[in-house]
Amino acid sequence: MVASVIFDMGNILLDFHTRELTAAVTGCGGDAELLHREMFEGPDWLILDRGGTEEEALAHMKERLPSRLWPAAGQAMERWDEFLFPRPEINHLARELDGLGLPLYILSNTSRRFYRFQEKIPVWPLIRGTLLSCEEHLLKPDLDIFRRLFTRFGLTPGECFFIDDYNVNIEAARWCGMQAFHYRNDISTLRAALRQAGVPVALEA
Repeated sequence: MVASVIFDMGNILLDFHTRELTAAVTGCGGDAELLHREMFEGPDWLILDRGGTEEEALAHMKERLPSRLWPAAGQAMERWDEFLFPRPEINHLARELDGLGLPLYILSNTSRRFYRFQEKIPVWPLIRGTLLSCEEHLLKPDLDIFRRLFTRFGLTPGECFFIDDYNVNIEAARWCGMQAFHYRNDISTLRAALRQAGVPVALEA
């Protein structure tokens, strides 16, 4: 039985258009790619998800960037939440799940800026609770962040259906006893998985 649905945020409820961001602040293909690699493909973005400051993360990024890109990196850090956009198909599904009486939660590796952009999530008013890595100082797939979710909101693992875009997080969720789905941009397959789990969503939106 599914009694609650837990969503990841990035690439699930919201898309993060990182390449559009770095192109917007550099205006140059090569520099945009270099900035993207050092900001979003290296380890330093996780400083934010662990609860660190943007100043700290930016300082580490600048250590690997040429000085000509430091102003662009600062602009990208200041403006990154402008490049978050809703995923209509997932938010539509979330509204449908709420209409079926299932409480909705967010479990996300994200920064403290979450409270600046939370209302970009179309279904934000329907969310019963959030557990954020920046506040817990834990990152998925650490099993303890899932255990805190259960304790914080009084959830039974086997009655939770978790949706995330990283398979390692899905494996951790299943290890904790959750039903979990690795979302790979196929809303029909997700809807079918929910129906198989006993949730009477429509097969087509």
